[in-house]
Amino acid sequence: MTRTINETVGDVHLTKIPSLFRRSNLPDVVQIIPKVPSVAEGAVILVQVLSTEGKRTYMECTTGESDDLAEGDIIPAVLGKRRMFNGFSCDIPGALAVGDILYWSSASGVVGEIRGSDKAWGKQLAVRVLGSAQVAGKYLNIKQAQFIRRVQQLDTIAPVICVAGTATNTGKTSTSAKVIQHFKSKGLKVACAKLTGMAYLEELRKLSTTDADLVSGFMDAGLPSTCGEDVTEIVEIALGTLHHLNQIQPDVIVVEFGASFLGPYNAESVLCSPEFKKHIAAVIVSASDPVAAWGAKQLMDQWGLSITVFTGPVVNSKSFEAYVEETLGVPAEDNRDAIPKIMSLVESKLEEFRQRRASPVLHV
Repeated sequence: MTRTINETVGDVHLTKIPSLFRRSNLPDVVQIIPKVPSVAEGAVILVQVLSTEGKRTYMECTTGESDDLAEGDIIPAVLGKRRMFNGFSCDIPGALAVGDILYWSSASGVVGEIRGSDKAWGKQLAVRVLGSAQVAGKYLNIKQAQFIRRVQQLDTIAPVICVAGTATNTGKTSTSAKVIQHFKSKGLKVACAKLTGMAYLEELRKLSTTDADLVSGFMDAGLPSTCGEDVTEIVEIALGTLHHLNQIQPDVIVVEFGASFLGPYNAESVLCSPEFKKHIAAVIVSASDPVAAWGAKQLMDQWGLSITVFTGPVVNSKSFEAYVEETLGVPAEDNRDAIPKIMSLVESKLEEFRQRRASPVLHV
């Protein structure tokens, strides 16, 4: 499909819609307006794909299946931020006009101006801005869907088990899945969430394969990532996600923090929120190496959080498992196979949490 940027207002039939729109009920036909009145996180623009030669063209669809972008495709995209250790990073531009060039920065549908990239990932796919999308005369922003509402305070909810990591690819999702499966095998009702990171439907689908009773994440509230500057919004959406999950009255909620819990994805802000902290029963930290584990221990101590157990590459060998336990005074276990030690420790923390909650507060 091709179209020139000189066209005026008209309808566009969308044949490829990225996964960020799965809660937006975006129709197949939208009206294209040749201007961009809102340059803000979540704003929906229409872009045309330029040359795909030598570029990454993968797109995640609203069904979770994959598709490839082709030169000339017109797709709806979302303005957002991304930060990566090894990959593409992008920012929301300060201003935007029809004809400007942006870059496809996430398979879920995020576009922006280049912030930085890893040469190993090749060149970013360029897209030309065609204008804004309107439905029923209204400009679109994916935050308007409000599937998950923002919450400032949380009353009593199910105890929360946190799975956080010092870096990407340390086994956070596989650990979360094993924790969920353990409790499901005991006949418990389990909800789970992804609270920070980039918005990918694939990550929620992985958690859904555990037979968890309800799976949700910040992307259900219309956030393209948690790299945004509005930290209050990110924390309130995290609390809103927990509120949403608690509607099914689960026995336990398993929460995964994407990427690293220190850095631009704002996991620290969520973890340190008093409204969030008071519901934490256990914290599993997946660390990449001994220095990362040491740093995680220092940070968690500063934040007033106790690490229940270490896992991840740092303890893939028995010798380093012993080293971490002896040096940091925190139990540890390899997460690549069964995790009986981790689950025993988590269950113990859950029981302690329930006893604290059940005990009356004594006032002197």
